[in-house]
Amino acid sequence: MAQFKLKQYMFTFEGGGWNTVWAKTKAGAIKAAALEYKDSDSLNPRKESFHVATEAGLQSAMSLFY
Repeated sequence: MAQFKLKQYMFTFEGGGWNTVWAKTKAGAIKAAALEYKDSDSLNPRKESFHVATEAGLQSAMSLFY
């Protein structure tokens, strides 16, 4: 039986911004983000933007804060 490893997924919000969630699958990441932001009117994760985070991608996104 295959066992999935926990991975960090990056995603963007409608209207801009980004964040990450930890999940075993892309579908799991989408569900986790939907649950985390279900009460927000302005933070709506874009399902098509979810992807496994890379060190380079995280560094690039974080550079916006420096």
